[in-house]
Amino acid sequence: MPTVNLKNSKVLMAMLMVIGTFFMTCKNDMEVVQELGEEDTAPFQTVYDGHYTFTDSGRIRNVLLAGKLEQFIQDSDYTRVSAGLTLEIYDRAERVAGLLSADSGLYFEATNVMEAQGNVIFTNPSGDSLFTEQLIWLSDSNLIQTDKEVQIIRDGTEIRGKGMRANEDFSRYSILAPVGDITLPEDLTNDGSEEDQ
Repeated sequence: MPTVNLKNSKVLMAMLMVIGTFFMTCKNDMEVVQELGEEDTAPFQTVYDGHYTFTDSGRIRNVLLAGKLEQFIQDSDYTRVSAGLTLEIYDRAERVAGLLSADSGLYFEATNVMEAQGNVIFTNPSGDSLFTEQLIWLSDSNLIQTDKEVQIIRDGTEIRGKGMRANEDFSRYSILAPVGDITLPEDLTNDGSEEDQ
């Protein structure tokens, strides 16, 4: 039968305590590392007061002025603009076809979709203006849309509603749920009866 030496058991006990402490320390460090990984939402790149010109086949497509631009490369590449943005949208002849300003915005590279948020104003060269809190620009299909409240001013007339779809130069649009009073021209209100004359 083996004999237990008291001196050997003290050494063994000390070794077990050191090993136990080592594993407890590793566990805590792994938890910290895991928490840091979960909080890894820092942008890949940050630019202040940026001025960007986007081209396609050598032609200017858009010009962006951004107060603060942050690029992220986590699960999907996207760009966040804050501290104000102004976006000039150009047509094929490189003329300004639209001007968009907003408090902030997001651009999703994979889908080529931009979302402007907060005090969004969109104007076209004809002077027509759109005011809303959110506007989504589907660049590949040249469409802009929102499901939020909209106010449109065209030729001095104000139109309000909820939800809107338009082409990117805002020359054609439809309001999904218009509200308010609409004044019709006199020739459309006259039913042709003798009493009106």
